[in-house]
Amino acid sequence: MDNRLEEELRRAPEGTKEALEAFKSSGDLSQLERFAYGIIARNIDESYHEALENADDSTRMIDDLGIDSLSMLDIVMTLEDALDIDLIDEDVVGLETLGDMKAELVRKIEDSKAHPDHSPNPQ
Repeated sequence: MDNRLEEELRRAPEGTKEALEAFKSSGDLSQLERFAYGIIARNIDESYHEALENADDSTRMIDDLGIDSLSMLDIVMTLEDALDIDLIDEDVVGLETLGDMKAELVRKIEDSKAHPDHSPNPQ
């Protein structure tokens, strides 16, 4: 785990790192969601934390959670590093809701499993 990712996880809400580890070991999508929400919480203003706690798949990232382009970049970079996936700009631009983000993460993770030789961060 690189230093930037380690720092992001250290500063994320309690349970975020554990959710990542649980997802990686079990593939449990509820742990992926818990991890992603922790990374989002780390990168949004505290005034939006209650909205995130009550969020569902239709929650809009910009309008409902106040995610700006810089916050989205930080979120995407952390998700890429932690999940060993590559989210390209065209994919990210179309993400409007938390449901969109979850679906894209699952798609990218499944794609990386189907094509492990195309991993963005080879070990």
